[in-house]
Amino acid sequence: MSDLVGDARHLSPSAQEALRLRAVAALVAGRGREDVAAVFGVSLKAVDTWWAKWQAGGREALVMRPRGKPVGVHQVLGEAE
Repeated sequence: MSDLVGDARHLSPSAQEALRLRAVAALVAGRGREDVAAVFGVSLKAVDTWWAKWQAGGREALVMRPRGKPVGVHQVLGEAE
């Protein structure tokens, strides 16, 4: 299982989600944090963050979420509008 991915930030959002879920599954199965970080090619800090999110909110805490502000937020209308 040596899926070294390099910098995971360059993966698509769905691939990043899959990586987080697979890494947490490895932790749940008893693998060590350092081992998981090495196998998946991510930082120990990322593994710790994902694990904390998993413990706090389960799978839902690790799934994709839209990034940025929702469309229409903080739009300013001109005087004519």
